[in-house]
Amino acid sequence: MSKLFATRRWIAIVGITAAMVLAGGSAAYAYFTSTGSGTGSASVGSAGSWSVSAGSPSGTIYPGSGSSVITFEITNNGSGDEQYSSASATVNSGSGGAVTVGGVAVTGCLAAWFNATVTTDPHLNEDVQSGNTVQANVKVTMLLTRTTTRTLARA
Repeated sequence: MSKLFATRRWIAIVGITAAMVLAGGSAAYAYFTSTGSGTGSASVGSAGSWSVSAGSPSGTIYPGSGSSVITFEITNNGSGDEQYSSASATVNSGSGGAVTVGGVAVTGCLAAWFNATVTTDPHLNEDVQSGNTVQANVKVTMLLTRTTTRTLARA
């Protein structure tokens, strides 16, 4: 065995191995203790658009009773994710306060007679991916209004 450690070849192998271990250790030390600095930039996208479409109403409305629920689909038409943060509902009205349907006033029907409230909106403060749709429900009721009847006297 003493003959094995005495050979020049063995001494060269041990010396080369020790040098490689030391070189690898100092390279690892230099890698983990290095410092540096740099700069970079990023851009923020712009807000996209949303589209809203109404489903068919359910329920019947009478003055002072009944209600109708309408499910609305809200679609993110933007090119990136958008946060859906709130929804509100109103009854469309034109000049004179008449309800409008498709931009046309409904004669004798005032928007002030109705109340529209968002009742179910499960996706508030949720990120909606481009092209995806969320739903919200709106409850519409008709207020109790007093009407007067005119009696015309015949002469």
